[in-house]
Amino acid sequence: MPKSKSKSNLSLNKDDISIRELYGKECTLPIDNFLNTLSLNKDGLTNEIATHKINKLGTNEITQNKPKKWYNYFFSSLFTPFNIILLLISLVLFYTDIYLPKEPNYASVVVVIILVLVSTFLDFIQEFRSNKAAEKLKELVATTAHVLRDGKEIKIPMKDITLGDVILLSARKYDTC
Repeated sequence: MPKSKSKSNLSLNKDDISIRELYGKECTLPIDNFLNTLSLNKDGLTNEIATHKINKLGTNEITQNKPKKWYNYFFSSLFTPFNIILLLISLVLFYTDIYLPKEPNYASVVVVIILVLVSTFLDFIQEFRSNKAAEKLKELVATTAHVLRDGKEIKIPMKDITLGDVILLSARKYDTC
């Protein structure tokens, strides 16, 4: 059976890929030319320039969405597939046990609605608590980077990295929190 064209196009050889096309001419320049092209310094930024750039450009942080309100968690807990099925069952029971008979029987409808409320309450508590715990963990995690500033290697928070910083990458630099 012959191979399809789409499958053969997925297997690229390294000879087929041009670094210059993928990343531009800067990645193939000698380091001195690269630094001159982008007006960078081998010793990194000075603290004054870095502070000025951070004040001008802002910190290196991703804006976070506002945390969900409690009622968003409640409504997402209320309208789970299980609860929707139970609510549909309660509508059928309402019609068959309350609306149609001469003497209505409320017991089955009440039991199903109590099941919906208990399921919603338990799901709400679990989801709300776990999201609050995840938010607290995000606050505890502090990522850092090693950069050159004033010709010296220093460790700074990721939010303080700015345009023009020389970031030192190494597989051996693992810092524990």
